[in-house]
Amino acid sequence: MTPWNNFYDFALPDLPGCPLGALNMALREAAIVFCEHSLGWKQTHSPVAVVAGTSQYLFAPPLESVVHAVIHAGFNGRAVEPYASQPDRQIEQWRKRTGTPEYIAGDATSLTLIPEPDSDGILTMAVVLKPSPTAAGIDDSMFNEYRAAIIHGALARLMLSPKKPYTNAQLAAYHRHQFTIETAAAGTRAARKFSRAPLKTAIQGRRK
Repeated sequence: MTPWNNFYDFALPDLPGCPLGALNMALREAAIVFCEHSLGWKQTHSPVAVVAGTSQYLFAPPLESVVHAVIHAGFNGRAVEPYASQPDRQIEQWRKRTGTPEYIAGDATSLTLIPEPDSDGILTMAVVLKPSPTAAGIDDSMFNEYRAAIIHGALARLMLSPKKPYTNAQLAAYHRHQFTIETAAAGTRAARKFSRAPLKTAIQGRRK
């Protein structure tokens, strides 16, 4: 993992007097938004051992990261579809059954298989990650490939801070524009690597 202070040499020259804590927070928030919008931080999740009669399982992402989305999922080699792609009423009907999992739902920490599995098996997944809300840094590969975009996002946030030595609405707009462009470009590159759209995990509250 690359700590936020590795970004300082790139960002601090444009932020005279900026507290390091504020810069760390801006970098973290920019990295989170970048990962959410670009789907650029992908990883094959470790296989999950599924037990008959148990539908909920914890994600196991790297330290200081959380799962943002599921790109692909399969149970014993059979595709498992995203919760969000089906009407709520259809999903609720499936929840009342047991059988081979057809859908996957979840939040940043756990997933739920629908219907409840009636046999043991292995769940495989490819996921999109993002920094956790308290992350002290970001994956080395993300720093090496996307640090410019993350810096643009952080500068855009900080330069809108009122009455600071680095307050500059015009420059903030420029950095926001560059952040948007680079995030979109990263998203396009990420999409080319997969033949299907990412499977967004559902929010826990929707599953009640």
